[in-house]
Amino acid sequence: PTHPELLDWLAVEFMDQGWSLKKLLRLIVTSQTYQQSSHAPANAAAQDKDPENLLLWRMSRFRLDAEGIRDNALAIAGLLNPKQGGPPIYPPQPDGLWAKVGGQQYKYEVSPGAEKHRRGLYVVLKRGAPYPSFVNFDSGPRMACVVKRHRSNTPLQALNLLNDPVFVEAAQAFSKRIITEKPGANAEQRIRHGFRLALSRDPTPTELAALHALWQKQYVKGETAAFEAVALALLNLDETISKE
Repeated sequence: PTHPELLDWLAVEFMDQGWSLKKLLRLIVTSQTYQQSSHAPANAAAQDKDPENLLLWRMSRFRLDAEGIRDNALAIAGLLNPKQGGPPIYPPQPDGLWAKVGGQQYKYEVSPGAEKHRRGLYVVLKRGAPYPSFVNFDSGPRMACVVKRHRSNTPLQALNLLNDPVFVEAAQAFSKRIITEKPGANAEQRIRHGFRLALSRDPTPTELAALHALWQKQYVKGETAAFEAVALALLNLDETISKE
C-alpha cells in the first residue's frame, strides 16, 4: 500500500462504525480526495514531484465499469428506473444466444416497459451466456470472484455504444428530452443543453461547431433524426463514459 497510515485509520474507522460497509464507502466517496478532478494545471509542481499520482494530489481518470456505462446512458436519457430489489431484469440481447449455449429449454424474454431500464446491478446473470454488452466492457468472468476488473480499449466497445439496442433507445429518448426541455430554442441552444446534460459542462466553440455540423448533415432526414444523431454522438464521447 502507498498509504499504510491511511489504511490503518480506515480499518479503525470501519470497526468503530460497527463494520458497516455502507458507512465506509460513504466516507470514501464523500472525501475531498475522492472528489478531486483529474484535470491538473499544465505547470503544476506536483506533476514534476509525483507524476504517477502516488500521493493522490488529483483524481486518476478512468473509464466507468460496464454497468455504470449503461446506467449513465439511461440516466442521461431520462430512462433509468430507480426501483430497488426484486427479480433480475432481461435487457435486449442477440436473438437465440441462450438457446445456443443452453438448449431450447431456455427462453430469453426481454423485460417489459420500464423494467428493462433498471440499474445494471439487476441484469440477469447466466455464466454460460453473459450479457454481451457487459462482456465487451470487461465485466469479468463469473466463474470466480475478481478483486479488480481489467480495463481494455477495443473497437468492439465503440461498435457496442453505436449499435447496441440499449444505447440506440437511450439516444432516441435523449433526443426527445433535448427537444422537449427547450421548446422554441434553436438548434445550437438545444445542442448546448444536451451537451450539459451529458457532460455537466458547456461545449467549447469547436465542440459546438462539430455537433452543429453533424446536426445539419442529418437534418435532411428530419429534425428528430438530426437530434438523435447528436444524442448518439454525445453518448459515445470518451468523456461521457469516463470519470474525470
